[in-house]
Amino acid sequence: MKAEELKRVLADQWETLREKLERENIVERELKEKIVKNFSPTAHIITGPRRSGKSVLSASLLGRPLYVNFEDPAMAGFGVGDYKELLKAGYELLGEFDYIVLDEVQEVEGWERMVSVLRESYPTVVTGSNARLLSREFSTYLTGRYLSYTLLPFSFREFLAYRGIKPEVMTTRDEARVKRALTEYIERGGFPEALRFGREYLVNLYNDIITRDVIVRYGVRNVRELKEVAFYLFSNFAGRFTYSKTKNALGIGNVETVKNYVEYLQSAYLIFELPKFSFKPKEVVRSDKKVYAIDTGMLNAVLPKVSENIGRFMENVVFLELLRLKHYWRPRIELYYYRDAKGEVDFVVRENGSVELIQVTYASEEGEIAKRELENLFRVMELFGVKTGTLVTWDYFGEITRDGLRVNAVPLWKWLLNSRVNLFNSHTQP
Repeated sequence: MKAEELKRVLADQWETLREKLERENIVERELKEKIVKNFSPTAHIITGPRRSGKSVLSASLLGRPLYVNFEDPAMAGFGVGDYKELLKAGYELLGEFDYIVLDEVQEVEGWERMVSVLRESYPTVVTGSNARLLSREFSTYLTGRYLSYTLLPFSFREFLAYRGIKPEVMTTRDEARVKRALTEYIERGGFPEALRFGREYLVNLYNDIITRDVIVRYGVRNVRELKEVAFYLFSNFAGRFTYSKTKNALGIGNVETVKNYVEYLQSAYLIFELPKFSFKPKEVVRSDKKVYAIDTGMLNAVLPKVSENIGRFMENVVFLELLRLKHYWRPRIELYYYRDAKGEVDFVVRENGSVELIQVTYASEEGEIAKRELENLFRVMELFGVKTGTLVTWDYFGEITRDGLRVNAVPLWKWLLNSRVNLFNSHTQP
C-alpha cells in the first residue's frame, strides 16, 4: 500500500475513533496505570477478549498516537513491507506522533517483524484478541523485548464509574445505590458496549469470538462439535469438569480433541480453567479443573434462564476480580480451588508464600450461611495454618470465630470495591 492511500485510511479510522471517544461515556481503565508506568520505546502488547476496550485504551495512553486498525477491510492490502509507507503517511497526516498503535495486528501475516523495527523508535502498542497466537510470535521474534498486558471487561469499580456512581458508601442511600448497581453488573456484565446495546449484543459477541477467534484462527473443521464444547463449558460455569467427562457427555471421538478445543477457547478469553491446589505438581495437572466464563452478562445472554442460582454468578464475579488483580497489579498471585473427600473451598490464593482462602456464599445473614461451606472453610484454614479466612456473602457483614480462627464475612459489593487493598491484609503465613 502507498502512503497516499494509507493516509486516507488512517484519517478515516482516526475520525471514527475520535467521534467514539467524544460521543460515548469513556471510563479510564484501571490497567492504564500499569501501562503508563512502563511506557517507553519498546513493544507493548495488550491482549484480551474482543470488544473489551483495547482500542480505546491504547489510543488514550499518553499524547498523540499514530493509530491503525488492521481489522478494517481497507487495510486488506497491507503487508509488513509497507511499514515505511505507514510511517510516511503518519508524518504527512499528523506531523509528529508520540507512539504507534497497531490494533488487531494478528490480521497481518508476519506482523512481528514490523513491530521489531518500529519499537526501536517509538513505543509501539500492539493489540490482539487471541493470547496463544500472539504469544507464539512474541517468543519467536521479539525474544523478551516486550511488555505484555491483559485487559478484561469492566471491574465493578469501572462499572460504577460508567454509571456515574461514586464508590464511597457513606449513607444508607449510598449503600442501596451500590447494591442495585451490583445486581445490574451481575446481570449485564462488564463489556462496555453491552451496557448500551444489551442482550443481543452479547449473544452476537459470543458467536463472533467463537467464529473469528477460534474457528477461523485455528481452522476448526468440526464447527458443531466446537460450539457444543463451548456451550457445555458455559453451562457448567463455576463447576468442575474434566476433558474425559466432556468427551463422554458430548460423544466426541477423543480426549485430545476436547483438550485442544478448551485451549482454543481459553486463548480467545471466552473461558478460564482454575486448577485444584495440591502440594504435588502432578496432581495439579491431573485433577479436575473448574471453569469460569469471561463475563456474567454473557452467561445470562447465552444460557437459558439461570439467574436464580445467584451463588454461581457471585463465584464467577469473584474469580474474574482475582484474575484482574493478577493481571493488573499482582502478577505473582497463583489461583486455585481446594477440594478433598470432605468438601471444597472456592479459592486458594497464593502470593510469595502467603495464602488467602476465600469462600463465596449467597447469604444475607449469618443464619443463611450453609453449614458445610463454613465448616469447609474452617477445616481448610486449619490445614493450611491460616488464622484468618474470607467469606464473601451477598449482604452479611460480620466476624465468625472458632478455636482461635477467624472468618471475616464481607458483602460482595464491599469486597469488590476493596479487593485491591484487602487481599492478604489480614492473614498469617502458613
